[in-house]
Amino acid sequence: MKKIIVAFTLIFASTIVIHAQQDTLKSRDGDWGFVLNLTGLIDNISLGNVTDGNNNNSILAKHHLTNDKVLRIGFGIKSISDNWFLEDSITIISTGNRALQTIDSTESRLDFSISLGYEKHLGITRRLDPFLGAEMIIGRIGGTKIDASTNITDVTGTEKINQITQIDGGFNFGLNFIAGFNYFFAERISIGAEINLGYLYTSEGGDISSTRNITPVSGQSIDEFSSSKNKSSSKGFNVNSTGGLMLSFFF
Repeated sequence: MKKIIVAFTLIFASTIVIHAQQDTLKSRDGDWGFVLNLTGLIDNISLGNVTDGNNNNSILAKHHLTNDKVLRIGFGIKSISDNWFLEDSITIISTGNRALQTIDSTESRLDFSISLGYEKHLGITRRLDPFLGAEMIIGRIGGTKIDASTNITDVTGTEKINQITQIDGGFNFGLNFIAGFNYFFAERISIGAEINLGYLYTSEGGDISSTRNITPVSGQSIDEFSSSKNKSSSKGFNVNSTGGLMLSFFF
């Protein structure tokens, strides 16, 4: 009789656990998910990416190692490749001639960051999912390169000026302690919010170099070079809600 009672007890307990797992709307063991920012008021809601330590848009993914242990993986990137073209008439002061000046310049830069974190989920209800966690952020601030070509054309010919300027980038490193929650309003889809206490160190800048080549209408070309330094750093703790109101979906 005791063996029968124990057997029925185990079967009953297993049934309750299985039913609870099937009844939940939350993400669970093995799921992958992505997080988007919700901004705006009720009648003007929009979706966007979360931001990284460089304040650039990033992708935040989550992977359930178990039902209550979640890995956070973030990747942010920003590529700048801008071009400016200007054409205007000018007066050459030394000769008084009217000339056509064209300036064609480009600027390029690449920033990126990665983050790795861990969440411990504490909720036992069907929908509400509070969690605590931490993450580490490493970011690279890309160097800037500006390439400018200037042509000045008058009745005597064309003077050409080519200038290349390079500015060192930098890096940042941060640690965040996270507290947040998700509320699952549908199967594996939730809204939530998180705040974090974070430490961020940023170092930016360094050497600035510029090379300039002048090819006059007549005579020999002229090469010029200049260099300088401009570097800054910052560090400190702050409390923020970088994640804000978030929409999460898992599969």
